[in-house]
Amino acid sequence: MRPMFFALQPPRNPLLRFALALIGVAILGFFTVFGVLVAGAVLVGFGLRRAWLHLRGATPGAAPVRPADPDVIEGEFSVVDKPRTPLHWR
Repeated sequence: MRPMFFALQPPRNPLLRFALALIGVAILGFFTVFGVLVAGAVLVGFGLRRAWLHLRGATPGAAPVRPADPDVIEGEFSVVDKPRTPLHWR
C-alpha cells in the first residue's frame, strides 16, 4: 500500500545519520547567526537615525500643526460589517 503523503525516512547507516545531523545543526547555526546579524544591523540603523535626528534637533514623527476646521467633528469610529447569513438559512 502506497502512503498518501511523502514520508522521508532517515538513513540506516549511522555515519550518514551523523552527517545529516551535523548538516542540520550547521543550517540552524547559520540561520541563527544570520538572524542575529540582521537584528544587529536594524538596531544600529535605528540608533544612527535617532542620533542623526537628535543632532539635527528634529523630533521624529511630529506632524505639522494645522488650524482646526470648525466644520469637522473629530472622533473615533469602527467599521461594522453586515452579518452574512449561512447558506442553509435561505
